[in-house]
Amino acid sequence: MQKLLVSFGSGLSRKNPLMALFPAILVVMAVLGLAGCANPNTTAATTLVPGGPGGGAIINSDSIISAKIQAIRQQTSGYPFELDILVQSSENVGNLPNPTKNSVGKVVTVKTDEDISKFKVNDLVSAKVKYVGDVPKPGITLYMYNIAPQK
Repeated sequence: MQKLLVSFGSGLSRKNPLMALFPAILVVMAVLGLAGCANPNTTAATTLVPGGPGGGAIINSDSIISAKIQAIRQQTSGYPFELDILVQSSENVGNLPNPTKNSVGKVVTVKTDEDISKFKVNDLVSAKVKYVGDVPKPGITLYMYNIAPQK
């Protein structure tokens, strides 16, 4: 029996050296296969910003605001526009964290990739604002979208 195993093993490695790697390949495939077995019902803390440069990661957050545009700046990288807005009101969206709830009456800087050529300083707008980044912290980017003239 021992002769048979030695002969069998040495014969395979001489004929096809890749057969010696076959068990390792099976282990790698099993590990990669199990990585996809996560619970599909779990909610991720981050999603992608629609249309954001590179689809930046965001915290599931949202708010509906009314604001007065204080400044508009074109950017050379990242989001094409940066605005300073005076937040006049902020509403929650469902039970998501509201990134502008403590900004009512304050000027905040937001970024957007929407066409804002129809807006100018002192225009009143309504929009949605959400966090862009990994965690809410001072200096985190706020992303403004669905921008419309306030009626």
